[in-house]
Amino acid sequence: MKAEPQPSAEMLKPGLAVRYYGAKFQSIKKLLEWMEYEKGVEGEPIPMLNYQVGEGPVLTTTATDLMGADITGFIHFKEAGSYMILVHSNDGVQVTIGGKMIHEDPEVHGDRFSDEITLEISEPGWYPVRVLYFEKKGTSTLELYWDPPGPAEADLVPAEAFAHIGN
Repeated sequence: MKAEPQPSAEMLKPGLAVRYYGAKFQSIKKLLEWMEYEKGVEGEPIPMLNYQVGEGPVLTTTATDLMGADITGFIHFKEAGSYMILVHSNDGVQVTIGGKMIHEDPEVHGDRFSDEITLEISEPGWYPVRVLYFEKKGTSTLELYWDPPGPAEADLVPAEAFAHIGN
């Protein structure tokens, strides 16, 4: 579902908000359980979901292993229609758009893509987005691709399609 009311331009800041949790996670379920008891640490906003960093830092942290993230904000769909979505991850991930979980690959795994996900957007606008993600050890990847309605091809969701409520 589209965000109601729609956030005003003055309320929005670029990128997605993120809260980090440093621990050894084996699944999204364990990350959610940890989040019930730990506050986590607010991180630098994530400009876009385009991280395939090998053994480098996880998202906007300096940590290279043992990190969970609760990523929240909005994604903007310019037009109604069918969007094909792909999620590329290493390790666990859960993606929710408009209050509907569209993808979950909740356990430890190597780099892999989701199956193609068809997302029907009934009206343009800002939709809430939440991504739960964790990286256990080794390499980290978190990328979100879309293929909007029309002749375009699948590509990374651009930075201008993401926003969060700023302080």
